[in-house]
Amino acid sequence: MKRILAMMLTVALATMMSGCIQMHMDTEVKKDGSGTMEMTMSLSKVVTEAIAELGTEGMDDDLSGIDTMMDRDKKDVEKDLEGIDVDLVKYESGMVDGRETVQVVLKFKDLENLSLALREVMDGDDPGMAILDAGDGNLVLTKYDYNWPAKEEDDEVEEAEEEAMEDFNSEDMEKQMAMMGKLMGAMGEMDISMKITVPGDIVESNAPLVEGRTSIWTINAENMMSGDTDMEPNIVFSGKGLKIKTAE
Repeated sequence: MKRILAMMLTVALATMMSGCIQMHMDTEVKKDGSGTMEMTMSLSKVVTEAIAELGTEGMDDDLSGIDTMMDRDKKDVEKDLEGIDVDLVKYESGMVDGRETVQVVLKFKDLENLSLALREVMDGDDPGMAILDAGDGNLVLTKYDYNWPAKEEDDEVEEAEEEAMEDFNSEDMEKQMAMMGKLMGAMGEMDISMKITVPGDIVESNAPLVEGRTSIWTINAENMMSGDTDMEPNIVFSGKGLKIKTAE
């Protein structure tokens, strides 16, 4: 029972912590398929305190993957990008308006290389993005599975997490419940957005908002619980005058 309660609390905290994040991703694709991506991620004081609290209690401090970028410096990111045709144009970290903030700008050769870079930098295992032939002279930028091998699980980390959960007691639970209450109070701070600008006129986009050639997705405290926001892009745009090698 103790183990089940600990696991439930960890999941609950991961969900609540997503409400205290500000994350903006802005990608611009040029006429040849190359481009730039700027990502800014910041955490409120409540989240940084929660991460520190969970760490001292021996709980999983990698909730929602939000500390992945925050725990890395420029050299770590440069190492992640080795062998990938992506340049790290900018990396800055520090306190901005009282929030721990990281800003990264990447210059990529194509979306395959960008997708691989994000997979390594964010330590994820999700499919990437690609540009495909949509027919009728149009192209489509959409989710794409490059069939990269799945990342191996760290057995030592998993074993340590299981041991921590076994040692979780009622006093720990009380502390974590108090922290969860603080996180719930910070839900209004959530601000997640993704912008993708394509090099041709947009024919169709699944984004809630389209401005010119830019599709915009947002998640905030108001629309988070509805589950209606699909952050997986599907943008059909004109391929006229473009020289983009499409994925097969």
